[in-house]
Amino acid sequence: MLTPEHMTQIVDQYLAAINAGDMPAVMTIYSDDAAVEDPVGTEPKRGDDILEFYINAFSGGAKVELTGPVRISEKAAAFPFRAEIKRPGDQILIVDVIDIFEFDPAGKVRKMTAHFGPANVTVRTV
Repeated sequence: MLTPEHMTQIVDQYLAAINAGDMPAVMTIYSDDAAVEDPVGTEPKRGDDILEFYINAFSGGAKVELTGPVRISEKAAAFPFRAEIKRPGDQILIVDVIDIFEFDPAGKVRKMTAHFGPANVTVRTV
């Protein structure tokens, strides 16, 4: 059954998998027919393209953390987080994002949308 606790657990599992660099573990939250639109306005990724997207997005390593509470509705969870993504050289890309997970009745994510734009992206040199 889809509960607020389950949806929050999926968000935590997702962030932990990204922090661990375990993109196959990220895939376990998604339904077989899932779509990922990251960022909103881009062509949704499906199937094996979802895993390829995560591998490419976080290939240099990333640290993600919630920046506010998870918001739960009947079939969705929205959550703000910050991603710090290592880039080649001495740069870290910092992105403030709000992701929305829409769940199917089995508790898997059937659609993920990531909401951010250029104003939410900064670069830091280390």
